[in-house]
Amino acid sequence: MNDRKTLEEREQMSDLDRLRHSCAHIMATAILRIWPDAQFAYGPPGEYGFYYDFDMRHRITPDDFPAIEAEMKKIAKENQKFEKKVIGRDEARVLAESGRLGGLTERPGNPSRFKLDLIDKIPEGEEISCYQNGEFIDLCAGPHVNYTSKCKNVRLTSVSASFYLGDESKGQLQRLYGTAFPTAEELEQHFVALEEAKKRDHRRLGKELQLFHIDDDVGQGLILWTPNGAILRQELQNFISAELRKQGYSQVFTPHIGKLTLYKTSGHFPYYKESQFGAIMENEQMQECADAGCTCAEVMQRLDGVSKKLAEGINSRAGKEVIPPDRVLADDSLLDGFMLKPMNCPHHIKIYDSQPRSYRDLPVRLAEFGTVYRWEKSGELNGLTRVRGFTQD
Repeated sequence: MNDRKTLEEREQMSDLDRLRHSCAHIMATAILRIWPDAQFAYGPPGEYGFYYDFDMRHRITPDDFPAIEAEMKKIAKENQKFEKKVIGRDEARVLAESGRLGGLTERPGNPSRFKLDLIDKIPEGEEISCYQNGEFIDLCAGPHVNYTSKCKNVRLTSVSASFYLGDESKGQLQRLYGTAFPTAEELEQHFVALEEAKKRDHRRLGKELQLFHIDDDVGQGLILWTPNGAILRQELQNFISAELRKQGYSQVFTPHIGKLTLYKTSGHFPYYKESQFGAIMENEQMQECADAGCTCAEVMQRLDGVSKKLAEGINSRAGKEVIPPDRVLADDSLLDGFMLKPMNCPHHIKIYDSQPRSYRDLPVRLAEFGTVYRWEKSGELNGLTRVRGFTQD
């Protein structure tokens, strides 16, 4: 995922975001002073701080934080000015090809490969600019604080793996996080608040109070509710059910899986298939494909395909070509199969559609504590907040 802000969003950046954005550049400068081979991708501010994605031979660990922070404080004391320069696309490419963009000096034979790609992604006609503080020049639309001396209340927080633009096929990068505040007092208060939050972390409380368990043999992101947790969950469900009944909702129950055709019609498949569990093929179909010598690519194409009738119906209802011609296959080429449901609504629509309705029946309010499934990447899983199976009404 690319966190690059539009020019309009940048103009509305808060003073705190400007400060943190500038700290990301200072962090990059510090890293390059210590490890000159670092290749930087992008480094935006965020709700709780900032980060920068980069690639280099040395693997950053928390043991490196003191050295990087010391260099950052040195850069802050140098009171370097953040200077903006508007450049043409060709000049930007020359700077990137020389390794100067995202670097401290030209680096022959080591072009700034991420910057070259980011330059190509800047829309035609949009201003291209770079910012320089001291010897560091970076492709950047800004804005920044005026001088690095504003960035002295900063601390690195963590390091993790990431992928360029969120694409796993592009290779793994390192992501270094930090945070900054205008005053030392605010910085200290932030970390005091974080320590207090750790005491109330639901993962810690879940273990201490024996509310839920996550087991590798069951699967990461799949929650096992213990007796204590089941009581808590049931009480919440009872409360919500009572409130829904007051609002005229009727309770329904639907299966955990549905046919692929259902989700092709709703649009959930294949447009969101990267965040869904894979299709479940019937044993007979799987054996048929194996006997015919079908490749994995051919099987996926047949699963992704839709019939001419379904394509015409979807395109007609949408008023535009939602299903492109290359997805339309002959009926005898299609594979249907099943899928773990990512949403409850397609099933509920089928309940509504199961009998004739009059406008006098409206509104029809259906509710279900239905378990749905999403394929979250392993690095995104987090306790009960990012899971692969969850119940929603």
